[in-house]
Amino acid sequence: MNRKQLLLRTLLLALTTMALLSCSGKELLFTEGTGMVPYACQGLYAGKTVKVFYHIPAGNVRTMPVQIVMHGMSRNGDGYRDHWVPLADQYGFILLAPQFSEEEFPEIAYQQGNVVDETGAFLPKEAMTYPIIDEVFRYFQAHSLSSAKKYNIYGHSAGSQFVHRYLLFGDSPLVDRAVAANAGWYTFPTDTIGYPYGIGDGATKAGTDIRTFYGKQMIVLLGDADTLRSSSLRQTPEADAQGLTRLERGNTFFAFCQADAARRQMTFNWKKAYAAGAGHSDAKMAPEAARLLYGQQ
Repeated sequence: MNRKQLLLRTLLLALTTMALLSCSGKELLFTEGTGMVPYACQGLYAGKTVKVFYHIPAGNVRTMPVQIVMHGMSRNGDGYRDHWVPLADQYGFILLAPQFSEEEFPEIAYQQGNVVDETGAFLPKEAMTYPIIDEVFRYFQAHSLSSAKKYNIYGHSAGSQFVHRYLLFGDSPLVDRAVAANAGWYTFPTDTIGYPYGIGDGATKAGTDIRTFYGKQMIVLLGDADTLRSSSLRQTPEADAQGLTRLERGNTFFAFCQADAARRQMTFNWKKAYAAGAGHSDAKMAPEAARLLYGQQ
């Protein structure tokens, strides 16, 4: 493509975008390319802000699927977005990476979703942090040209803790498929173990529906080299009962849930997959996650 053709293509793209904006009547905040849009939380979280790092590849924005990526304990949404940008370009999906600051959303509110209060009592769903993800998605819908009705969600490490508990306690109808990668430890859907390692009486008090949880399309993705017991890995007796490494804990969690679903005669729509040679690294896990989600479409 010569310079004249490139300028003509750029002009046509700009005119098309302007025409679409005029027709839609929307204030476009999420546009083609890479950027960040702050989202002011609503309801019980009013006053808190989530930075939404995003990337929209070139192409028909209206028809692209939306992929939400949840960061780890470093709270680096921009870094996670950057890991996923080449994959978004390769497979043609919109990328949203919300960043939950540690100051406004400490571990109990991020990794554990603010499921219980300081006394250990279960909170109503509207008090949990999980609805913020749907709010971010709807904000994106209102300020972009996307026609997506649902989104896929992926989380790595602390983000994986968020994702699997989101499906357990949040139960959003907007989630299509989910990937929980290399969680440090898990909440098992059983009343024989107290929260946060099990749900205790959460099915009654928090409204957890285990049948719906097992019916979700979730992939437990594990790095087959994620075997180090680093200082960032929770090492309590309850966590170690799940396994001594993230790889062991992921295998234990999946095996328990698969057997539990069979015992209860519930549909089990999960899969387990491994990223060959990957340790505790989102950069190494992301390509396998994207392949599993988009590679066979």
